[in-house]
Order: sequence, then C-alpha cells, then structure tokens
Amino acid sequence: MKIYATARIFGKMMLFHWQTMDIPKAETAGISARIPHTTEFVSMMDFDNTVDERLTDELRYLQELHTLGDFHIFSSSEFGRHAICVDRLFLKEALDVIYDSTCDAVFQRGVRINEYRTWILRALEKGNRDRPRYSYSVRSQYNGRRLQSQAHALFLKNYCGAKIRLTNPDGNNILEIQGYKTSNKISAKNVALKKNQHDKGRGKNSC
Repeated sequence: MKIYATARIFGKMMLFHWQTMDIPKAETAGISARIPHTTEFVSMMDFDNTVDERLTDELRYLQELHTLGDFHIFSSSEFGRHAICVDRLFLKEALDVIYDSTCDAVFQRGVRINEYRTWILRALEKGNRDRPRYSYSVRSQYNGRRLQSQAHALFLKNYCGAKIRLTNPDGNNILEIQGYKTSNKISAKNVALKKNQHDKGRGKNSC
C-alpha cells in the first residue's frame, strides 16, 4: 500500500510518501541470467500487465536495435510475461537491452540489488500461481550470430519445453539456480528445483 500526502511548512511544499510491503517469508527459486565465472549474462526481462501484441512488437525492435537472437516468452500470469534471449552479452550490453525495454522497473535494477549480482526469473510455483509456462518464441534473423548460452538453452528446452534454436553454443553446462523469498505462501516441498523431472499434471511446457 502506498500513501502520498503534501503539507505546506514554513512557506515550502513538503511531499510525504509512506509505503507498506509484505515481508517475504516463503521460499521459491529461479534461474540466474549470469554465465558462471564471468560478468556475461543472457537477456532476461519481466513484464507486468502487458499484452502479447505490444510485447512482440517491442522485442522485435530490441532484436533489431541490439542484433539479438530469438526471444522466448513465458506466461507468469494472465498478463505477466517473462522474456529470455540466450545470447551471451557483456554487462553493459545486457544493461542497454533491459533499459531500452519497458520491463518492470525494479527488475531492471536487479543486477545492482541482488546479492549475487544477477537477474533472476522465477522457475517454480508462487503461492496459488503455477510456475511460468512457455508460450511462444519471437524469432530473429540474427539468431546464432552471437555466442549462445548452452546451459540456459538446454534448461529452457528440456525443463520448460521452449523451442530453442541453439546454433552457436558456448559449451557451458553450468546453470545457476537461486532461491529467494516471496511474500506469497508456497509449500516447502515445492522449493526443490528438479531440472530433469516434469510435473505431469502441468504439462511439459511449464517452467
């Protein structure tokens, strides 16, 4: 909850801002954008309250602007979307991409806030919400021009059912998984992330 108030004190207008936030209690887990032992990243973005037509248009613009490969889109809620491109990017490049997007402002700053200096996208259930589900890919003529993170590509393909075109793999098989707190309730038994086991009840396209 956010509350704003103004008051005139000694001839000056003062703005007061109060904000209350739920204290994170339950645990979940997500995949890291960082390539282990480097300061390179894949491009990850979290979009809230968006429509696919506008999102697709924006991602195509980013592909042209930054010469990026395919983006893979996952539905985190009815109007929430995660976008991932498995191209390896230097930190400055990754920051340029994310700040040229309209993704969530807090998520944009994640690499500066997260204790492991990375961006994280959820891979498990969150409260009553399912884990993100693969929806579609936005293909690019530049796919494979950059070195691609093999670990991220295989995870998204094998665990999430994404249609990955891995044409220029980097040979890396290490993927960082990070647990974090959420204010939503989640069963402790769902915290463990099993990359090689699909939830039959949700289908292979869940991530």
